[in-house]
Amino acid sequence: MNSTNRPLRLIAAVAAFSLSVIIPPAFSAAEAPLFPFLISYDAPDNASNMSHLLDAPAGKHGFVRVENGHFVNDRGRIKFHATNLTGPSNFPTHAQADKLAARLARFGINCVRLHYFDSTYGNFMTEKQAGIFGIGDPVPNAFSADPEQPMPRFDPAQIDRQDYLIAALKKRGIYVNINTHVARFRKGVCFFDPLIIASEKEYARALLTRVNPYTGLSYTNDPCVALIEINNENTVFKGHRESGWLASLSGRLAGEVQKQWNAWLVKKYKTTEVMNAAWKTGGAPLAGEQVAEGAFDRPVAFDNKTWRLDAGTSETSAAVADGVLRITVTRDGAETFPKLYRRVSLEKDNLYTVSFRVRRAKGGDSAKLGFAIARTRPGWKQLGVLSPYSAGAEWKTITHTFRATESSAAAEIQFTRFKKGVYEIDDLSFKSGAPNVAGAGARIENGAIALPKSLASAPKQAQDDLYQFVLDTERAYWRTMSDFIKNTLKAKAPVSGTQLNYSPPQTQAELDYVDIHAYWCHPSVNKNWSIGNGAMVGSMQNILSLAGNRVAGKPYTISEFNCPFPNQYGAEGQPLLRAYGAFQGWDGVFEYTYNHTPDFEPRRNTYFFSMIARTEVLAHFPACAAMFLRGDVREARESIIGSMDDATYFDRLATRKHIAANIASVDLDTKLALVHKVAMAFTRAPGGSPAPAPATSLEKADIIQSDTGELTWNREMPEKAYWTVNTPNTKCFSGFPAGREIAMGNIKLDIGATRLNWATVSLTSRHATGFGENGNHATILLAATGLAENEGTVLDPVGKKSVALRDRLHWGDGTVLVEGVPASVTLPSDPAKTKCFALDEHGARKAEVPVEKAKDGCRIEIGPQYKTVWYEISVTGGSK
Repeated sequence: MNSTNRPLRLIAAVAAFSLSVIIPPAFSAAEAPLFPFLISYDAPDNASNMSHLLDAPAGKHGFVRVENGHFVNDRGRIKFHATNLTGPSNFPTHAQADKLAARLARFGINCVRLHYFDSTYGNFMTEKQAGIFGIGDPVPNAFSADPEQPMPRFDPAQIDRQDYLIAALKKRGIYVNINTHVARFRKGVCFFDPLIIASEKEYARALLTRVNPYTGLSYTNDPCVALIEINNENTVFKGHRESGWLASLSGRLAGEVQKQWNAWLVKKYKTTEVMNAAWKTGGAPLAGEQVAEGAFDRPVAFDNKTWRLDAGTSETSAAVADGVLRITVTRDGAETFPKLYRRVSLEKDNLYTVSFRVRRAKGGDSAKLGFAIARTRPGWKQLGVLSPYSAGAEWKTITHTFRATESSAAAEIQFTRFKKGVYEIDDLSFKSGAPNVAGAGARIENGAIALPKSLASAPKQAQDDLYQFVLDTERAYWRTMSDFIKNTLKAKAPVSGTQLNYSPPQTQAELDYVDIHAYWCHPSVNKNWSIGNGAMVGSMQNILSLAGNRVAGKPYTISEFNCPFPNQYGAEGQPLLRAYGAFQGWDGVFEYTYNHTPDFEPRRNTYFFSMIARTEVLAHFPACAAMFLRGDVREARESIIGSMDDATYFDRLATRKHIAANIASVDLDTKLALVHKVAMAFTRAPGGSPAPAPATSLEKADIIQSDTGELTWNREMPEKAYWTVNTPNTKCFSGFPAGREIAMGNIKLDIGATRLNWATVSLTSRHATGFGENGNHATILLAATGLAENEGTVLDPVGKKSVALRDRLHWGDGTVLVEGVPASVTLPSDPAKTKCFALDEHGARKAEVPVEKAKDGCRIEIGPQYKTVWYEISVTGGSK
């Protein structure tokens, strides 16, 4: 071959493969423009595809069941690397369903939670879309369904779409988790209303026993149904523990709950006289007014002593005018601001009654405000009342009677959450004392004992009785529904009740498995929303909380987790969840949500929670699948189990209103979850085996490593923390590199400047053959992400740590834009046998990236010039 022909042949080869070698640009990477990169909606078989981890069809090894505290099938243990479909996305067309199933399989997703399809779905940003009952859904929202009417028929077109979707998922090896109630009925009332319980059973029967024509099986008898969830985020406790929600019911519901309450009292006390003796009823006269100026017929001085106004980032003024205290907000503040305080004094265990009138004189519709009796120094603490309320154009009287939880000369009446508008407060009163709780002449024998309108005002025994009544009522509901699904309908899948933090852990542990939800920087979901904009790697907060809440001996799933858009650090969340989920031995981790609209191929992000167009998150899903589903991250070697007996739990519930009970509740450091497997055990009898104390304190540790040595959290620079995964077939970094070279075993990262001075980088050996260190063949997907946003996004700062997109235009109307992360990656492979390619949105090769020789291996320089978040590294097998 002569020298003239050699270049021509090289050019021809490059053209044939549509590849080119790109020379790095001269400008700083942190200043490089963002570029479009939306991960494709197809599922090509290339380095980005992890569908080979799925064992299709779903259910081929029999039904999922529970053994030894984990999910298993006939083949052995099974874990779920999963996502959600919300609302209208449960009803794709057949073509959409096939494409969706293939794309989810591409990311190694092996389970989908079918969520919020039992009613219409919509929010303040989107129009309501039909659920399973179709167009003109006769169940318009969660608060107006009539359980006395026969359940409407499912819409045939919606049923056909959902059936086909499930069949398409099953074909690809993807299981389903079916929710039987999310929104058909008002939260809380299902636990005691026999009409709603009957309607829920009728709905569950229709939903689960129908035969899918595309599989020929009913959902009670189809092994692709992995899990069944009875009732999403539903409880009596959350609504009642502060506001006395049960006592505020009216009509038939009020009569029903009072009937059951009195029947419970009769069962326990037999007679009213015995109950009165136990309760020590009688009340105390109101006396000792502490707010002498409460009629507001004279000026009030905001001297930061008796009265204090904290505007925060808002523009707010307050003054007495026209016989009322008027608060004028001309610019909103962040979260709970502005705040108005009036100092009062408390004596522990004494009863107090606080009341006031309030209205929103200007500013629009009814506003949701906050009210508390609390202290702010040395830290904020509720001292007896924490209750939201609404203020509209008409005057409204608010009254709370409570028992002080501690003595304080610096307690405060706190009015919070004022939004733009004018508010007026009048007749503010704060006195000691309380009315008679049981009511004169009321008897349990004739069902006349009303529920206390304020738990804090009730005698201690009455409070305890009410909490025990609610506990017993909830437990009976969960048993009834679980028994109906498993024994009447004969469903084979494991059943859960609702999420921890809504219902007591012991109650949920009586069902087949235990579930929980968590979000990092959950937005305030309303038209005046804002969202925290920081990285979780600084605190590991969600991971520590989720780990510490696990109930020992039960399968554990996190069926909703997200770092919602437009938090700019969202790429870290799913790798963190999958890595520590694998380390902790969790049984299922679900991203919330893949999609929430009928649009299955959007070009941009359209809502906080949808993952469908979040390039910076999905880019790392192959690594997530490898860490959790394939098991690249090993389970912890040791376990630490906290223990709490029922009496201790009940005292915390009734006295301090704590539904959750995690390892912090028994004085264990939550950061132990980064070192060992952790969980809580609950015992009937007092005492139990205390958890072993750790050998060393983690409080001031700069580097915390898992007992397997694979997971490391580095906070040597607290404001620039980072986290790494170092396993034989997956490496991951997320955090603030700050110019440091990051070593993960035989791979090193040197990450350059980015817009956030933060990045997430993962490397995944597609077929678990390592990274070329032993001359083995390897196909490696390198994902590197930083900032990602819609084209045209305009973030509005809210305070120091939050942001918002204040109107629809600020969301941006263009496609997803990302930054190219500059980094030097050093691998152990022979440079002569290593090639690197920049990939396009489909995962196809588009440009070759130079590979240089380095000490003990090779080095690859990536950056924004390649306009990608994905690179394929190919190592040819054979000895060096």
